[in-house]
Amino acid sequence: MNYINFQSVDDCLATLSETGFVRVPNFLDEHTATTLESTLKELNFNTAATVNARPHEFTASELQNKTNQEKQQLFSHIYEQASQGIGFVYGRRALSNTTNEELIDFKKHLNSSELLERMSRASQQKIIKASAQATCYQKGDFLTRHNDVIHSEGRVYAYVLGLTEQWHPDWGGLLQFYEPDGTPTNSYAPQFNSLTIFDVTKIHSVSYVTPFAKSKRLSITGWFRTK
Repeated sequence: MNYINFQSVDDCLATLSETGFVRVPNFLDEHTATTLESTLKELNFNTAATVNARPHEFTASELQNKTNQEKQQLFSHIYEQASQGIGFVYGRRALSNTTNEELIDFKKHLNSSELLERMSRASQQKIIKASAQATCYQKGDFLTRHNDVIHSEGRVYAYVLGLTEQWHPDWGGLLQFYEPDGTPTNSYAPQFNSLTIFDVTKIHSVSYVTPFAKSKRLSITGWFRTK
């Protein structure tokens, strides 16, 4: 049994090279994908948000220790920035120091020579590693328009591994792409066990998750990097 479905990856590499975007279906073995979904459902996420135009993370206890007035002021500030096209709020958990065996195993396979060599061929750059973080978008969460270029990290491709089954597109949480002038182009609803890969120069967002969403939008995201 293969952990990663390399046949599915290989079928998509030409499209990735030509367009800088592809969605790889059935990326993982089905049992592995289901196990990772269960793992993320039990994970404790920090709240990632933009505060004073800079990224910040709050632990659950930090938010709980704030008064209702302090929380209201914080989120009013977050929403005011978002109204000007700046910022985000969502659940995040870095996997750099995780002790969870399933997540450690996923990172190991994501950084396998077999996958990194394929990403190198597609990009015509030497991809040496892939970073990873778990994310959780629930009601009210969003990520405004941006690109993922950080030259000091050598980011080449961003990726999103969808780990929520039966997501309804009316619930929001869409991966939306844009022209430089803000005109929307393509959008993609979360899809279980698909790996969406795209060039970090592409402008994109995650649309607002609606109050009537019945699930959390769970994923593992990160970047294939040259540094």
